[in-house]
Amino acid sequence: MPEAPSRWHPILAASEPAAGHWVLIDSLGREYGRVTIVRRGDEVGYRAWFGEASVGSFTTLRRSCEAVHRAFLDAHGPGGFAPLPWHT
Repeated sequence: MPEAPSRWHPILAASEPAAGHWVLIDSLGREYGRVTIVRRGDEVGYRAWFGEASVGSFTTLRRSCEAVHRAFLDAHGPGGFAPLPWHT
């Protein structure tokens, strides 16, 4: 039976140093974001941060990690937009 292609997901960058608290670690071992469980009554959710900036509240750990990782990737690109048409 052929092996399924491996797929990486941002949740794999998450380490759980304490129950209900995850930190996302880059390839150099540096923390770039964190996710914490929050509870309101019977509801359970997740609060996500990139650095000191909140990136939102989510209903799943998977979506929380995706949002933090997206903010991490966005921080590596140039700001602004590419003008159309391109001028030479």
